[in-house]
Amino acid sequence: MNSALPLLSSAWRELRVHRVRSLLAGLSVVIGVAALVAVVAMGDLGRAAVQEQVERTVGRPATLSVDLTANGEQTASRTSVDDNAEWIRTLGVRALSRVESRQVQLDAVEPSSAGPLGTTVMGVDAGYGSVKRMDLLAGQWLPEGTPAPWAPPLYLNAEAAAHFGGEHEALGSRLSLAADLPTQGIVLGVVDDSRGEPVAYTDIRSLRKWYSESTAPETAEILMTVRPADTEQVTSAVLHHLGAAGLTGGERVHRVDDFASYERILKLLQAVLGAIAGISLVTGGIGLMNLTLSQIQSRVHEFGVRRAFGASQSHIFAIILWESVILTAVSSLLGTVLSAGIFNAVLATVPEFSGGIQFPVTAALIGSSAAVLIGVASALVPALRAARLDIIRAIRT
Repeated sequence: MNSALPLLSSAWRELRVHRVRSLLAGLSVVIGVAALVAVVAMGDLGRAAVQEQVERTVGRPATLSVDLTANGEQTASRTSVDDNAEWIRTLGVRALSRVESRQVQLDAVEPSSAGPLGTTVMGVDAGYGSVKRMDLLAGQWLPEGTPAPWAPPLYLNAEAAAHFGGEHEALGSRLSLAADLPTQGIVLGVVDDSRGEPVAYTDIRSLRKWYSESTAPETAEILMTVRPADTEQVTSAVLHHLGAAGLTGGERVHRVDDFASYERILKLLQAVLGAIAGISLVTGGIGLMNLTLSQIQSRVHEFGVRRAFGASQSHIFAIILWESVILTAVSSLLGTVLSAGIFNAVLATVPEFSGGIQFPVTAALIGSSAAVLIGVASALVPALRAARLDIIRAIRT
């Protein structure tokens, strides 16, 4: 440590003396590091954005769907749906929800400027909010247990709530599902499900009460979230159970979350952009080596004098090496700060993610490590040349 401090002090002093050359050498490294760090950070941002969107639209990993209306077959009876759901719960799934849907006309009971809204009403269990990522915008989400019989609950997504005046205006309003149905639902919550079209949710038992028990829903399925490692085992068990119950026909079980396919594309794109940024950083390293070589030519006499007063070849070698390391370390810090600023600026222009995306520390570590390695590599040739200078010729220069 005692021998390293004088070398660091000497290297820093030389960089301050040759400020213009140091600035020119460090500028290319700053740009290269900023590009590399930005690529890594934006790749993480893109991955998080795609994953969140997939979790909103189709489900968290790994989400399985037991489709009971597949291939145009007749929808399975409600008893069959309920019995199968209860059996699937015994498999130890993370979350489960029965899902039935109908096309309805939602209309405000009290006088309102908003007209009827043609939309889909989905009857679900409370676990639906765990199978898929849903942000609560106002009110509450469907609780566990039996819903209150005097107030069938409705939960609108952002698009449906906007039709009835907005998140807070729609909260607490009473809506009828059809003119021929006397039952009215009360809006207890507004959620963001990223569907892009109006959808209303309610407890599946309430939806069934609004319609005759003999009337089959338009769609019926069971959604469940399992550990990714258990996907094949659970799928096989459910298929075997359905077959034993005589539910063969169009019924099927399949995994619906497809984040892995998007992730492969993102990784490929990130690798290509990372390679381009890496080339930029290597180019900066080559420029740094050329400037260091030219700087050594102007410091030949200095190195000769140092050698004459007892400096060893390793001492001269270490000085040049430390100068490059310090320069690239400072440049990488500036490049990281620059890329972090760009990252935060981009993040401010896109919708806020519920996951709380932050600038990844790994991106800064990768950029800084790459810059220091480039600095060491680019200093090897100049440092060796400086260390091997002939003392007599160097002093005469």
